Amino acid sequence: MFEPEFLRKLENMAFLVKKARAGRYSGQHRSPRKGQSVEFADYRAYTAGDDWRQVDWHAYARLERLFIKLFMEENDLLIYLLVDTSASMGWKEGRKLKLAKEIAGALGYLALVNSEQAGAASLDRGMARFLPAQRGRGGISRLWGFLQELEAGEDTDLNTALMRTGKFIKGPGITILISDMLSPGGYTEGLKYLQHLGQQVVVLQILEPEEREPDLLGNFELVDCETNTVKEVSVTPLLLQAYRKRTEEFLHGLSQFCAAREITYHLISSEEELEEIILRSLRTLAVLT
Repeated sequence: MFEPEFLRKLENMAFLVKKARAGRYSGQHRSPRKGQSVEFADYRAYTAGDDWRQVDWHAYARLERLFIKLFMEENDLLIYLLVDTSASMGWKEGRKLKLAKEIAGALGYLALVNSEQAGAASLDRGMARFLPAQRGRGGISRLWGFLQELEAGEDTDLNTALMRTGKFIKGPGITILISDMLSPGGYTEGLKYLQHLGQQVVVLQILEPEEREPDLLGNFELVDCETNTVKEVSVTPLLLQAYRKRTEEFLHGLSQFCAAREITYHLISSEEELEEIILRSLRTLAVLT
């Protein structure tokens, strides 16, 4: 999916975890769970049944009390990639969906080469397609194959689709939603649900330039690409002005909601270069380091 030089750049990056998350395997991110690794964390008093090998005998010699040494476990990070495959993502020859799959593929590669886990799901009407979390370089081809097969299809209620991710998301981690966020039913309950699942949520919204600045004047029959509803519209400069106002209100509302919920949000044009998004924008947003 990518040029080798771009992949080499990715291998020098890593996800930035805002809150410690616990996984099952030995990876590169520190967990709040105390275990047996190389980095000392704290002491606690000995209780019956504790492993005598973890007793600090030097402390016992000084204080004549038994203490157990605690260590920080290093755990892998779970990355969940949610790609919106609603019909609106296929508008304009599918440029939004193409970019969404490239972003997901790059972020998944970054996770897997860093010994983390990465899984992906298609947000469609039934969320029927998902790839369980993969681990290691062997999962890269499976992830890329899954993403390449995704196609824009039917109408999708974003809230409903996100509320069904519980069958896919199996542990705390970072969930990255890549979508145009154009759903009549909204998005608030779905994003709250992701946080309920213990996720550090990142929303990457992709829009076509024409969706913010339509190049239309005159009389048209406009067809909804998801419902096939037809509306006859007379597009005037005054109507365009009202459309732009409503669009900016929608984007501002999404941005404010995410900020209030401590969700990372970034608006992307379908014309942006992938390297600019991954290597610069996501670093600036402190998603990557």
